[in-house]
Amino acid sequence: MRIVVRAHDARVAREAQALLAAAEIEAAAMPGAYRAAPDGEDIAVFAALDGDVARAVELAEAAQRAERKPLASLLALKSDRPLPAGLEAPAPFAGAIAIDAPAKLINAQIEACVRVALAEEERARRMATAVEMNAAMPTPAELRRLKALYIGAPSAVFLALERALSEHGGLVAAAFSSYAGFDHLHDEPFDAVVLNGAQDPATAISLCAALRRNASLYHMPTMVVTAPQDGATRKAVIDRGASAVVDTNAQYGPSLGWLFEAVRRERRRRAAEHDVRGLRDVMGEARTGLFKRAAFEAHLKRLASDHQHSGRPFALSVMRVLPAPGSNDPSDDAWKRGFNEIASLAARLMRETDAGATIGRDVIAVGLSATDMKGAKRTGERIASVAECTAFAAGDNGTGPLVFEQSAAELQPGESGASLLARAMRALDMDFVPAETA
Repeated sequence: MRIVVRAHDARVAREAQALLAAAEIEAAAMPGAYRAAPDGEDIAVFAALDGDVARAVELAEAAQRAERKPLASLLALKSDRPLPAGLEAPAPFAGAIAIDAPAKLINAQIEACVRVALAEEERARRMATAVEMNAAMPTPAELRRLKALYIGAPSAVFLALERALSEHGGLVAAAFSSYAGFDHLHDEPFDAVVLNGAQDPATAISLCAALRRNASLYHMPTMVVTAPQDGATRKAVIDRGASAVVDTNAQYGPSLGWLFEAVRRERRRRAAEHDVRGLRDVMGEARTGLFKRAAFEAHLKRLASDHQHSGRPFALSVMRVLPAPGSNDPSDDAWKRGFNEIASLAARLMRETDAGATIGRDVIAVGLSATDMKGAKRTGERIASVAECTAFAAGDNGTGPLVFEQSAAELQPGESGASLLARAMRALDMDFVPAETA
């Protein structure tokens, strides 16, 4: 990703650039009035290290008016000066980052902000494709009341958390053991988890890690309370995905502010990905979870055009599924049933923002936004490696092994979506015939 640091003051821009470099994040600095980055710009970091958010807003608004606006506009603040608590997004920013945070945390914040921006960008694209295809709009995600879960021994943090959430119509549930806490997490949805590890850091570290091992809780905003001067626990929980850490002797306000930032970001991600899935479903095949072919080709055209405009990479992964040499040819019904199972598996293994479809009786194509050739190859290999472990009925008397021929292609300057797909299929010795002429 091309990262550019922006600020009116050159010293502020250079300081922000140095803080990113300390976290091993390469970024260019462009101080002064807004002007286009000569090498393109995916992530714009607007530095407000002195707390002057108003001037950062001016620059961010200018970036949004540019012909090639950045994928994500991020507000960079010091850790002790987060945005105010609340559920409203910090427009015109995609999110805020604590630029002086530990390297692991700042990288995670940027990655999460980019994930949200990609999902919201893809939602807008799919809405445009749905209008083109005369498809119905999906039902929006239900707005839920703000709710957090506190796990651990009683402490003053619980009261601070309860007060902060109640000011925004939210509530806090409490569980004083890890077992009861996970029961709560599996029984009802929460926006955040606060773990008290001051007396029992090992349990807090284990709980933080357990959240990342659970697919449905992987992105859960998490704050951990530690004992004073317990740097080892602080590092351990940040390495395991904690959004904020505070010790029992510190002011809770800044850490709660960063927890709210993570909650805002996660709510936006869930809403965008809900819509992305819904739009795929109204233009897709229920039996596979992939796009119908005509909708896919229309969307592929839009994906290629948008990525040509933005200058971000776009790639296709194409897979052809064949019976293994020497195996019995399955019947048509058995093949259709088995191929649909593999297509459904591919739909579950790709990202929410990826667009896939079946082409003919044996090809699966996946379009990957903001992804290069290397990423497309990884996606194809992941789908093939999982699918190869899955046998399906190949006739009346058993199963037959499969082989997966894979191809990947990255969008070239001036290339259309149809040309990209044709090029990827030619690598498999196949001709591409558009859906309207097939």
